[in-house]
Amino acid sequence: MRVIVADDEPNLLSSVGAFLKSESIDAVLAPDGAKARTLLSEESFDAAVLDIRMPGLDGISLLRWIKDEGLALPVIMMSAHGDVRDAVEAMRLGAFDYLVKPFDPDELAIRLKKAVRDRRLSADREVSKRPAQARVRMVGESAAVKEALRLIDRAAPTPSTVLITGESGTGKEVAARLVHDRSGRQGAFVAVNLGAVPENLLESELFGYEKGAFTGAAERKLGLFELADGGTLFLDEIGEMPAHMQVKILRAIQERKVMRLGGSQGVPVDARIVAATNRDLETMVAAGTFREDLYYRVNVVRIHLPPLRERPGDAVALALHFVESLAPTLGRKGAKLSLDALELISSYPFPGNVRELSNAVERALILADGDELHARDFQLGAGKRQQEAKSITPTGGTGSNTEMGSMPDSRPRSLAEVEKLAILAALAHNEGKREATAIELGITRRTLLNKLNEYGYSD
Repeated sequence: MRVIVADDEPNLLSSVGAFLKSESIDAVLAPDGAKARTLLSEESFDAAVLDIRMPGLDGISLLRWIKDEGLALPVIMMSAHGDVRDAVEAMRLGAFDYLVKPFDPDELAIRLKKAVRDRRLSADREVSKRPAQARVRMVGESAAVKEALRLIDRAAPTPSTVLITGESGTGKEVAARLVHDRSGRQGAFVAVNLGAVPENLLESELFGYEKGAFTGAAERKLGLFELADGGTLFLDEIGEMPAHMQVKILRAIQERKVMRLGGSQGVPVDARIVAATNRDLETMVAAGTFREDLYYRVNVVRIHLPPLRERPGDAVALALHFVESLAPTLGRKGAKLSLDALELISSYPFPGNVRELSNAVERALILADGDELHARDFQLGAGKRQQEAKSITPTGGTGSNTEMGSMPDSRPRSLAEVEKLAILAALAHNEGKREATAIELGITRRTLLNKLNEYGYSD
């Protein structure tokens, strides 16, 4: 928590600052109202504590300025005089609380924590009006997933901007959410697809607007940057952003301030930026369609998510995860993947990546006749491949599908193929734990490791 305390009494100011520091509250001290206003204009704070009686710019005037500028932070007023009129005026102007000197510093700390907590709850309520997302995890044991998780763990605790690249459907938003979840930041995770917002609404969506900024602006609206204050703003498909918005995003990231439409002064924000794209930004920079300075600003830590077809074994692990997570919501508890479904999943290229696989599992859960999901239930390949799989039996004839006959390439499986599918399925079921996988399969850990090395896995 970071707060600003303004008071013209040096002894009180230093003692309050020292006490708040002992409570793990970062307190920036201002000796008068003018200095406090300057700091509030330039930096981001979670709350403010203002003395009412200060020379020059007094606390009431500073409170009025804070509200006029639209700074979304709670303010606690304090005074040695205990004038009821001052208290009434302060509360009328929107002060969160009022303390009469001398006060117990513990009481100040308690009220500050409550003020900040209430403010964050208010921001969370605004964010909750947007589509909700459950907590996520990145599933897979491939080298690519391990490297992505390593980079996420290294980048998450820092304030640095992260750029996530990869084809559509590879899980870029999952990676962005993991960066936020592991960052320790207390604010909200706010996501926006820049390619999905109409160009004429993009600026007001990101930066907000003041009352009367345009026809229909009946009240002030906070933009996504401010809703992500103290948290993370995920700018998905940043490569789709129009040129005139690129410079405004760049300025907001550099200055850590946003200017609402119709506003006269920048509002400080502390939003960690994570961007993502499926475009080749280097090529766009060379072509002049993406600003070079913005590219370097967002490309501080880069995390690449390769397509599912380049992640051996991950498709099976993901399919098992999706069955486990989706089956209860579809009334299909107890559903499991058959061997022919596992083979289809392990051999299919999934051009739509993880998103296509998730949709295919959901479709299979809906279409399957029993608890076992077969290859035919996934309807992958949409057409020719599916029809071939339905019409050819293992002996080359035609007829009804059996478990063997619904294989994606319509041929009997070799013993090595069955063994590989069983090992990968057990590995995914045990979330990558080698010891538990070996026990489930009835083999030694060394045998399991040797098999995984054959399949391209590292220990």
